[in-house]
Amino acid sequence: MINEENFSNFRRRLLSEISDPTTEGIVSDYPVERFTEYVSPIIVESGTLLDVSVGHIERQYGHGKVQCDAWAADTEEGRFDLVVTDFSGQEEPDVINRARMEKTCKRALRILDFAKSVSLSKIEPSSKAYDCITLLKESIGRITQLRLHYFTDSIISAKEDPDLGVPSKMALQFHKWDIVRLNRLQESDRETEPIEINLLERFGRGLPYLPMPGNSGEYSGYLTIIPGSWLADLYEHYSGALLELNVRSFLQQKGKVNRGIRKTILEEPSRFLAYNNGISATVENIKIATGNNGDKIITHLHGLQIVNGGQTVASFQRAKKMDRCKHLEDIAVQAKITVVNPKLLDELVPKISRFSNTQNAVNEADFASNDSFHVEIERLSKDVWAPGQKYRWFYERARGQYQVAKNRASTTPALRKQFESVFPSRKKFVKTDLARYQNAWDQLPHIVGLGTQKNFVQYMAKVKDDSNRHKPDIKFFKNLVAKAIIYKKAESIARKHAFPAYRANAVAYTVALLSYKTYGRLVLDNIWNRQDVTPVVEKVLTDWMPRVLECIVETANGRNVTEWAKKEECWISVKDLQLEIPAALESELTEGDHLPTVGAHAKRGKLSLTTDDRRNIAIVMGVDSDTWWQITKWGRSDGNLSDFQCGLSNTLAGYAAGNWAKVPSAKQARHAAGIVAELQDRGVFKDLQSGTTSSR
Repeated sequence: MINEENFSNFRRRLLSEISDPTTEGIVSDYPVERFTEYVSPIIVESGTLLDVSVGHIERQYGHGKVQCDAWAADTEEGRFDLVVTDFSGQEEPDVINRARMEKTCKRALRILDFAKSVSLSKIEPSSKAYDCITLLKESIGRITQLRLHYFTDSIISAKEDPDLGVPSKMALQFHKWDIVRLNRLQESDRETEPIEINLLERFGRGLPYLPMPGNSGEYSGYLTIIPGSWLADLYEHYSGALLELNVRSFLQQKGKVNRGIRKTILEEPSRFLAYNNGISATVENIKIATGNNGDKIITHLHGLQIVNGGQTVASFQRAKKMDRCKHLEDIAVQAKITVVNPKLLDELVPKISRFSNTQNAVNEADFASNDSFHVEIERLSKDVWAPGQKYRWFYERARGQYQVAKNRASTTPALRKQFESVFPSRKKFVKTDLARYQNAWDQLPHIVGLGTQKNFVQYMAKVKDDSNRHKPDIKFFKNLVAKAIIYKKAESIARKHAFPAYRANAVAYTVALLSYKTYGRLVLDNIWNRQDVTPVVEKVLTDWMPRVLECIVETANGRNVTEWAKKEECWISVKDLQLEIPAALESELTEGDHLPTVGAHAKRGKLSLTTDDRRNIAIVMGVDSDTWWQITKWGRSDGNLSDFQCGLSNTLAGYAAGNWAKVPSAKQARHAAGIVAELQDRGVFKDLQSGTTSSR
């Protein structure tokens, strides 16, 4: 039963988000892209969609049109995701029939033929079309599965899927996402729709099992044997959604399928059960029936999730598609199925996943939503008011929390208005936004370019590594919001520039360049207090962004620009841009400078610092104590650095350990910045930062 009020409210909110007043109306020129940009992360988090590049492409081809709105490839698994968007934006949603859906989807599929026949020389290199067609040309020979996603803000009335045919040598999957299904997905606490499998209909038989005693109020268990072909089929159909509650990092390690598993599948299939530990799965409920021989069998699985054995499942799908393995039906895989009380899913399933995943190293940070880091950020967002005590920033630790909180508070129109006043929708951000803001400011735009999920996983790995020092407090939260304000301003500027393509890359790289050029001297406290960037910072972002984008496209040298922007070499090229800090910004930066407390001039109270002095001090204080100790140790081994340099780095390690209560003099900073530059030129600075460089 459709709750019309729910999805109507959701649709109004969605259209409001697309027309966010902070964008000053510019987004109205790109409604299709904005809708696709908004919807994509919701579906990506469900595991059903790859991290896509978004861009509206519409061209005449032959007697018909080509249309595509987002795309992504995973050549290791032979998969290509294609999104086509049917957006109306009208106050009342359209009702879409099968004929209309089929016409739009065939436009999307036509891009495969278009990519094969068109010459890249006839496409503008700075356009999104170039990016998409280049990726298709590079990967089309390795694609065995095409997943077509149909996005719409309307209601799909058709019960049957459109008749699209099957591209040669490809398996076609079709996913339709109308406003009703999107609303259901958005409001799901676990960010995904439960997977329901009727084994009798799908595979022609049920599974014999051995029951296991369990806690009747919390869980029950079953041991069974599943054919390898079933696992390949399930992973091919559901892909990441099947592993949503598994370790997040697995989804980001495509291509690193265990060679031992693959070898056993291909060369010793009869020994697979003996060699492999099998899989662990959870379900919300299960149906049991009596088979033809009188034995009890499992016939239905509701809410199926593979919580351990993701490598095994992916290996079977790879063996089927890439290795053309024909004997998967004969391979037996041990399976432990745990039926978990739905009320305890959030508590038990992450623990089952964590404790089951002991065959490979598991990063605790991968269990993201319940990680203490995110719990603390959420708590801070509820406690810390913006200056003026009028509103707070809302942190969605799990997607959909904002609307849940809003619904709970909105028992009357007055209370609803009060909630929206205290927590404006434009002051909301989710955990993947947090990772994007942080990594961009930490000068990792190429990591941001990897996509929402991969960027998030890399950021959480860094948080985990730095867990002893990286505990969120009020200062951390305020700085985080300041970075969010900078990033959001850059996004608004990108829309004003109306770049035809690569806006997301332009934003991440420009924010990173601002951080790099200012050496962390931008006063984030001032941005928090203003709840906006200064006019000077806005002008710098506006002036630099076209130059940054031009550099990204030009240095790609004909390569796929989106893929090029994922490489550190691209970031190195952008860093080399000859862009100077204007005097007006330099005067703002001095407000955040640490003044020397060491040196003769500091002791006499006579300080005369040049711009270079201030920059050098910022560089030196941007290096932590452990790294300065590593530099000292490495420098002394085999005379890698002079005695003077080793002594200076040793001194600075002490200053850093004391939280920079002593600030180096201009002279110390000049020599120390030289050490950093020298180590960067020698290609060892990053290894020293991570502690992986041995003495030479």
